[in-house]
Amino acid sequence: MRRRIITVVAVVSAALLVSACFLMPSPPDTEPSIRGTITSITLDASGLGSVLVEAAPGEGLAYDKASVAIVDKTRVLLKGTDGWGRFSASDLKKGDTVEVWFTGAVAESYPVQATADTLVVRY
Repeated sequence: MRRRIITVVAVVSAALLVSACFLMPSPPDTEPSIRGTITSITLDASGLGSVLVEAAPGEGLAYDKASVAIVDKTRVLLKGTDGWGRFSASDLKKGDTVEVWFTGAVAESYPVQATADTLVVRY
């Protein structure tokens, strides 16, 4: 009986560990649409709105400046020293270094206007 309990506990622990690995937030495994610094923020109390992201010269990505909409489906993540974690859009501030992956159509104005699928803050 004791051996059976130990086996069940070991199997359940392994299953939880494996499922936790799949549930850990992480960005897409493709290059971001833009990587740069937040130079302007317009967010409401719930953290929805937009940010202006400006890339450093020579980043080599598709866009050098983008007005990015933050919507309720946008995943906002933080890359810390101990891995990935969720971050609140309402905690974004001017000067943050971010990477953004767009979703949907991109308005080809200047700066481009797009909706963020994922936004990663890097510290």
